[in-house]
Amino acid sequence: MLCAFSADSLYGQNDAGARAAAMAGTSLSNEDVWCGFHNQAGLAHLEGFSAGVFAENRFAMKELGDKGLTIAMPFRNSAFGLNYRSFGYSAFSNSKAGLAYAMKLAEKFSLGIQLNYHTLRIGENYGSTNTISVEGGFLYKMTDKLSIAAHIYNPTRAKLADFNDERIPSLMRFGLGYKFSEKVRMNAEVRKSSDSKASLRAAIEYWVIEPLAIRAGFGTDPARYTFGFGYRLKDFQLDVAAGYHLLLGFTPQLSLTYSMGKK
Repeated sequence: MLCAFSADSLYGQNDAGARAAAMAGTSLSNEDVWCGFHNQAGLAHLEGFSAGVFAENRFAMKELGDKGLTIAMPFRNSAFGLNYRSFGYSAFSNSKAGLAYAMKLAEKFSLGIQLNYHTLRIGENYGSTNTISVEGGFLYKMTDKLSIAAHIYNPTRAKLADFNDERIPSLMRFGLGYKFSEKVRMNAEVRKSSDSKASLRAAIEYWVIEPLAIRAGFGTDPARYTFGFGYRLKDFQLDVAAGYHLLLGFTPQLSLTYSMGKK
């Protein structure tokens, strides 16, 4: 079953947070606490302390569970973040802990970087291994409506094991976000992993009424379709998402976000 996933998803680069998951992972230009998993530059635009937790059962299988948490604290024109995620079960598990820092270099331009600590465990007396990787990106608000962003994950292809020269793949992403209005947003991204060909993703988010949003997206290589909704209650937001793979079926995800002082 593991061969059905791309290597970037196994090493902590799939869609964390149900808002991103419902939008096919098109999260580079977002500005929320989940940027710690997607593009750390977005953390610099937070208005106050934020935290979030998520859980996912990939293809509705408990052995392929993915879960994690993220927190971020803005400070003047910068922000610090911590995040952690864990995938798998007793026979195979993979975890990643990250420490992020983001800074605004100008009112509309920010950079972010993160240091990661990976742990891979395999049962049947195979043991575990650890390694370190880095990632980072930028976010530029060209206008009040249009934002562009880019992110690179693990450019050095950190080594996990000497046997067969096993390495964590690199992942490059470029995307944009466009706000048609305060209620409607569209995201689009191109991504290329060192172990797969380039793929395209696009999605839309619509706030039907102030507390309720609906979302949908699609991706290529492999073909996938996503949908979900979000409900905001004061400083909390509950998001639900599901992705559909043509061969492997549905992947549900649930996340809860707390944002202090969010407008």
